[in-house]
Amino acid sequence: MIYIIIPVYNRLELTLKCLDSLKNQNNFKDLNIIIVDDGSTDGTNEFLKENYKDITILNGNGNLFSAGCFELGIEFVLKICKTKDWILLVSNDSELDKNAIVELVKFSEKKDRKILTGALTINALDGSTIIRSGTIIKSWFFNFTEHVFDGLSIKDKQNLQLTKVDFLPGRCLLHPVEMFKIVGNYNPKKFKHYGNDEEFAVRAKKLGYPSWLCVSSLTYVRANDEIIRKGFT
Repeated sequence: MIYIIIPVYNRLELTLKCLDSLKNQNNFKDLNIIIVDDGSTDGTNEFLKENYKDITILNGNGNLFSAGCFELGIEFVLKICKTKDWILLVSNDSELDKNAIVELVKFSEKKDRKILTGALTINALDGSTIIRSGTIIKSWFFNFTEHVFDGLSIKDKQNLQLTKVDFLPGRCLLHPVEMFKIVGNYNPKKFKHYGNDEEFAVRAKKLGYPSWLCVSSLTYVRANDEIIRKGFT
């Protein structure tokens, strides 16, 4: 079973597009979708309860932000999951390619489930340009980083290889459930919103779960300037 945790705060239209993309996944029957609604005021909670009765909704108080939503959703899943299940974090403005989850699982299994792996993010506005999907730290001291494949076209397949990175954004990020016993959960006390995925990745790498960007797994985001610049959603 693959448990999908989607933090939401308003933006119902984007959430519905995200859910449609999940329903079109080639392994949809293996998916269990969990929405963590952090106090939406646009009717998101009511609409989902009425129209998506097969989805689990967890409610926040408006102060969880992304890391708190991750933490709450993961705590919920760890109480009900089985040994070889997965947890996939998905941002609600992501629309996944129909093979996105299959490719992530396949790649993680090749690495004996000892990795954190994420999808390649594509700008949905042109369907081609790669947005920051994984980051390599060239110098911690000088804060010098390389955002791999950033700005390239998905059509340049000869330049796109499976790549080990230091950070992965939480747009479409796969975790084997057993890693949380070793690494622990996301930590909203230290990084409530921005930076929580980076902190988790560093901790995971130190404990034997390096981050890999899976270029055969694609997710599409309607990018604005902030997303392109920072890689956050």
